Amino acid sequence: MPPSDSDGSLRPITFIVLGLLVTAGPQTSYELRRNVELSVAFFWQVPRSQLYAEPQRLVTLGLVSATQEEIGRRRRTFAVTDAGREELVRWLGEPAEASQHRDPAMLKLFFMDAAPELIEPLARRRVEELSGTLRFLEQPGLGGVQPSHLRVLTWGRATVRANLAFWRSVLDDLGGER
Repeated sequence: MPPSDSDGSLRPITFIVLGLLVTAGPQTSYELRRNVELSVAFFWQVPRSQLYAEPQRLVTLGLVSATQEEIGRRRRTFAVTDAGREELVRWLGEPAEASQHRDPAMLKLFFMDAAPELIEPLARRRVEELSGTLRFLEQPGLGGVQPSHLRVLTWGRATVRANLAFWRSVLDDLGGER
């Protein structure tokens, strides 16, 4: 019997690893980390250490297989097993939990009446950060060819554009307060 969420064996990192192995094929932990940085990290933060430990843990659960190079750097390449694919499909069929949004800049802005002089530097930093993120997300060819990846990329671009418009409006409002 495959492990289940109820016994604590499977968690979001599990499904990130399984999903990347299904959609992008066999990968080393380094390749998984890089693919996370270019994809799900924009909406789901993953500690790097988990991307190195989780594939090996999934091998012990029978959800992933591993092959190791005989010579050279002896890298391990991970691939999803049939049981891993079945577990991913089972999870995909479950209702999604309510989304959680954590934005440290928004939290600071909420309390900024305690130091209103800090609003402008905060807003300028966010405009700069979001502008860079949007430039990255709007690169031609980003997102590959997977339809669901492209849908999430469209959502990411729209979300960043909306956040950027908000922080620009904060700067515009500050101009009127002077």
